[in-house]
Amino acid sequence: MPKVSEAHLEQRRQQILDAAIACFVRKGFHQTTMADIAAQAGVSDTLAYRYFSGKDELIEAAVRQHGDSSVDALLGTDGVEDFRGLVDLLIGTNIRRFEHPEEMKATMGMYFRVWAEALHDESAREQVVGRWRHNFDIAEGLVKRAQEAEQIPSRLDPRAVAWVMLATHYGSNLLAVLDPEIDLEKSKEVMGAMVFGEFTAPKSGGTDGTTVEREGG
Repeated sequence: MPKVSEAHLEQRRQQILDAAIACFVRKGFHQTTMADIAAQAGVSDTLAYRYFSGKDELIEAAVRQHGDSSVDALLGTDGVEDFRGLVDLLIGTNIRRFEHPEEMKATMGMYFRVWAEALHDESAREQVVGRWRHNFDIAEGLVKRAQEAEQIPSRLDPRAVAWVMLATHYGSNLLAVLDPEIDLEKSKEVMGAMVFGEFTAPKSGGTDGTTVEREGG
């Protein structure tokens, strides 16, 4: 019998995992069976069990793969060296994603399944929160550099700034998937205005940002 290469084994394993993810998005974790996954992958049940001990192991692998690698990849993108670049990238990527709505719906559908699973499964929660905190760490570093460059007020907690920015990123994905009538281009303009201090009417004041009382005001 010819020896099967490690590359072939890994390719087959990924094939089964991808099939499981497709089933999880369509039916949910708990309604999906190993037979469903094997049929989706085009393999026998027996072969599927050679690569994964059961559905629980596939759920764990799916959660690990989709814990939220999208933001992690974004934050590691070459050229994102300052806070404004981070904001532009997060907002702009949300817009571009929805140029392929079916693909985006499938991808985000898996994220939502994972997040829902994390509500009652401790292992899933640890993986999801661990991924988020990793992303917060990277974003926090950019925020601190922006504070040193006086782009962001130093009084703001950098971790909290990172949390709000990434929460906006996650939330906008969710809303756009559920409501296709949202105008993402206009939303991008509003989010940028809010982040960069252009959302409210300017106040008269000094260059340090302190408000100056107007006479008779």
